[in-house]
Amino acid sequence: VLYAYIQQNYAIWTFEQSLANFALAWLINDFLYYWWHRASHRINWLWALHVVHHQSEDFNLAVALRQAMFTHASAMFFYAPMAFMGFDVITFGVVLALNTLVQFWIHTELIRKCGPIEWLFNTPSHHRVHHGINDRYLDTNYAGFLIIWDKLFGSFVPEEEEVVYGITKPL
Repeated sequence: VLYAYIQQNYAIWTFEQSLANFALAWLINDFLYYWWHRASHRINWLWALHVVHHQSEDFNLAVALRQAMFTHASAMFFYAPMAFMGFDVITFGVVLALNTLVQFWIHTELIRKCGPIEWLFNTPSHHRVHHGINDRYLDTNYAGFLIIWDKLFGSFVPEEEEVVYGITKPL
């Protein structure tokens, strides 16, 4: 509702629904997701919402489903720029849902390394590192779909040792 209100009343541009604009919305959404996810590991009240996703000592598809009730409400502050830019609520909702769906599948130990795909995209290997509590893996690999954000902003670490899952201070 907040997104639609901002977009309808304060948008500086109007994006027509097209494949090119959908791709642009996906790219911007993924970039904003990266910053929300990174902030969720660095800002205490955001971590309090996000920690339930990380506290499992196992890593499987069920971990992807462990989401706090107010996770999306906290992310709205980070996604608001898309509303101000003028992406309609349908486009926003679709790219958000698809990006979330894609991220479901990276919560697995069954898929090991993915070769050249790992240069550009987030993969199970990259995301295992993100869930690791090994010293070298802490606060890394925040990507949603594209791992390039981590590589650009210095938060990328490749998987090189067995990952230990969970949180450093169990609740």
